[in-house]
Amino acid sequence: MLLTMTDNELLRIELIQDICDKRLTGVEAAGLLKLSPRQVYRLVKRFIELGAAYQRIS
Repeated sequence: MLLTMTDNELLRIELIQDICDKRLTGVEAAGLLKLSPRQVYRLVKRFIELGAAYQRIS
């Protein structure tokens, strides 16, 4: 099954992957995504647990 993602969803996944790879901090990503750092860390946690497929659901 093919899923399409918006530019915003792709950006979110790229930033979360950058956090996981330690190229970006959660605080920096929060500023870019206009979210709180806590929200970003929750996204990272779910991304690690469920993978990129979770991003499409939320």
